[in-house]
Amino acid sequence: MGLIKNVPFVANTPDDTHCLQAAYMSIAKYFDPSFSIPMSEWSEATGYEEGLGTWANAGLVWFKEHGYDVKHIEQYDFDAFIKNPRAYMIEHNGEEAGLWAYEHTNIPAEISRIKRLVAANITEQRVPTLDDVKKYIDQGYLVRVGINCRKLDNDEDGFVGHAVVITGYDDTQLTFHDPGSEPIPNRKATYDEFEAAWGDPVPLIKELDAIKLN
Repeated sequence: MGLIKNVPFVANTPDDTHCLQAAYMSIAKYFDPSFSIPMSEWSEATGYEEGLGTWANAGLVWFKEHGYDVKHIEQYDFDAFIKNPRAYMIEHNGEEAGLWAYEHTNIPAEISRIKRLVAANITEQRVPTLDDVKKYIDQGYLVRVGINCRKLDNDEDGFVGHAVVITGYDDTQLTFHDPGSEPIPNRKATYDEFEAAWGDPVPLIKELDAIKLN
């Protein structure tokens, strides 16, 4: 059993800094074929800042405010983050990934966006699972997750956060759009391979967005 969706593919920008924007644009184009916001404008709408990592918060608020049904699942204590961002990011992500995220985040901007996200009532605080992925795909959503692309590529140790859009699944593997740096539409990975990259460096950092147009 399984399901593969015909999702438009959007590649990362050549400088390899817009994987989340590309993932969210794929989702928007799937549900609205007339979607035509240029990447420069889309980057601003989804919270991109040069030299920093992009969190999901701004993009999720955009989808919610433009008529989409949005679910966001992660075991993240927003109150603890707001009180002491650096300490909480290290505690939650592990030292290497946490420090990288802290040093590549506009903390005041993300605190403001988190407050809007919570007010929109679209968050669930728990660790997402592969069963969640399958359930939302079956219910007509597209699913975006964050992974450690180094773990997925088996090329070196360390952490580099990366966004992919899951387009389907079958009995043995997931299919997903990987925006790149080397773009791969409908890339495939076994469940074990994907879980290893999704939950690296620690399973606690897993996050999942499920998005569909109302």
